[in-house]
Amino acid sequence: MELPFAESFRIKMVEPIKKSTKEDRLQWIKEARYNLFNLKSEQVFVDMLTDSGTGAK
Repeated sequence: MELPFAESFRIKMVEPIKKSTKEDRLQWIKEARYNLFNLKSEQVFVDMLTDSGTGAK
């Protein structure tokens, strides 16, 4: 019996994105005392600072 091809995983996730202004982002960074690790995840649109999952193979 031949089994059908199945993907090993598939991630489907849809989240609403809140657009922020430059002024909002500057204020959040000041409130985080210029430590980007102190930002809340809702305040980050693209994370190019941390290594979240980039080493997974």
